[in-house]
Amino acid sequence: MEKQEDLKLSNSVLALKWGVIGGITSFVLTLATKYSGLEEDFSETLGWVSFLGTLLINTTILYLALKEVRSNQDDLISYGQGLGNSLLIGAIWGVVSGGFNYIYLNFIDQGVLQKQMDIAREKLESQGLTESQIEDAEKITKMMLGPGVQFMIIFFFSVLFTFLLGLIVSAILRKEKSIFED
Repeated sequence: MEKQEDLKLSNSVLALKWGVIGGITSFVLTLATKYSGLEEDFSETLGWVSFLGTLLINTTILYLALKEVRSNQDDLISYGQGLGNSLLIGAIWGVVSGGFNYIYLNFIDQGVLQKQMDIAREKLESQGLTESQIEDAEKITKMMLGPGVQFMIIFFFSVLFTFLLGLIVSAILRKEKSIFED
C-alpha cells in the first residue's frame, strides 16, 4: 500500500478538478444573480460590487488551484508552469460554465432569452430609435444572445480572465529550485 504523500496527481487532473469547481461556481453565481432579481435592477454600483465579488472568488479559486499544483510538485512551481496551468484551468472552467449555461438556456429556461430581448427593446425604444433601426438591432442582439454564441463568449472570457489572474497569482506563488541545490 502506497503512502498518501507518495500519490501525486498530474497537473491535468488538478486543472480538471479546479476548472470544474470554478465552472460550477461561476454558473451558480450566474443563477443566483438571475433569480435574486439583481440582473433586472442592475445599477453601476451593483455592477462594481458584483465584479469585485466575482474577482475575489475567481482569484481565490485560482490561488488554491496553483497552490495545490505547487504542493504536488515538491513545493516548486515556475512562473511558466503557473501560467500554463492557469490557462488549462481557464479552458476547463469555460467549457464547464459555458456548457451549463448552454443546457440551461436550451432546455431549462428558454424564456430567459426572450426576457433579455424585451429589456433590450425597451432600452432601444427609450433612446428614440425608429422601428426599422430597432428591428436591425434585434437581429444582431438575438444572434449574440443565442446559446451557442454565449458558450463561445463564456469560454473566451474565462480563458482570458484566468490568464490575466494567472499572471498575478503565478508571480505570487512562484517558487523555483535554487541553482545552488542539487
